[in-house]
Amino acid sequence: MAKPFIIEGKAFSKPELEIFCKKKIADQQVEEWEKECYTFILDWLSPISTIHVQTSGSTGKPKKLFLEKKYMEASAMATIDFFKLKPGDSALLCLPVKYIAGKMMIVRALVGGLNLLFTKPSSNFEINDFQKIDFCAMVPNQVAAFLDTIKGVEQLQRIKNLIIGGSFLPKDIESKINNLKTEVWQTYGMTETITHIALRKISGNAEEMYTPLKNVKVWTDDHSRLVIDAEKIGVKQLVTNDLAEMGEKGKFKILGRKDNVVISGGVKFFPEEIEKKLSGFIENDFYISSLPDEKLGRKLVLYIEDDGNLENQVNQLWEKINARLSGFEIPKEIFFCKSFSRTVSGKIMRE
Repeated sequence: MAKPFIIEGKAFSKPELEIFCKKKIADQQVEEWEKECYTFILDWLSPISTIHVQTSGSTGKPKKLFLEKKYMEASAMATIDFFKLKPGDSALLCLPVKYIAGKMMIVRALVGGLNLLFTKPSSNFEINDFQKIDFCAMVPNQVAAFLDTIKGVEQLQRIKNLIIGGSFLPKDIESKINNLKTEVWQTYGMTETITHIALRKISGNAEEMYTPLKNVKVWTDDHSRLVIDAEKIGVKQLVTNDLAEMGEKGKFKILGRKDNVVISGGVKFFPEEIEKKLSGFIENDFYISSLPDEKLGRKLVLYIEDDGNLENQVNQLWEKINARLSGFEIPKEIFFCKSFSRTVSGKIMRE
């Protein structure tokens, strides 16, 4: 009987994999991040029908959820089918297993018979350490680090299929990705939808809109919020907090979060759309928000994380902003902050 699980090139039966994971967890020479991977594998192989996960906290206070394994498996198979991954193909895990994205990389490998490869979660790791990578998931800061150097670009192009999720993707990063030989896709989803339910191609013939995976239906409600229905992964008419614009054949574009929308002088602004226009022109981390204003009701403002260097270049900053934005999109004020508050997964928490 064929051994269905492959870890770093070695095939295992279920009992063999359980013994292997327990040995790794007990080994004092094995680093904690790797032990977390083996602990999750044991959780997945156990007879318990649910997996405990924690949301990132980017849309509010982090929550603990229990996801059904049968729905996680269905989600994994939808991704495997989309990318036409075959048993024996390699999947590189470079994300923390604490969150759903890391967990699902392991699930995809286990249910799809993929060769699961590990590397320490970091924005600085060597893809060249691996002979072949058919599938990998990263967050934007990892991709940005590789795109900064010629060597990094060469390493990225050793990946056949790359998905990027977790947060906003700056336009300058998208433009660099567009030239890669690697097939690169941005994902849309959340912990509640068991990671992504839609993909948007951003390499080669890049697309503006997301395409839902098979058996996923989406539409917008009366408030333009995206609604997701995907019975096979246990999602029933989930009303998100994301404002969307619908296209043909169920495709959609995310405009921004409902909580972030600013109405200034009677005009509706989406901070995320403005931020995309400024990305690449402001080196430091930043975000658009608003403050009360007597005339406008709310006024757009720009917050920049800065240790003092950019504040001395405020005139040049205004020139860049005026060149990139038009009319009422231009923020009324710029505020410099020594450091932003962030979630445990590193996403900026807007004030």
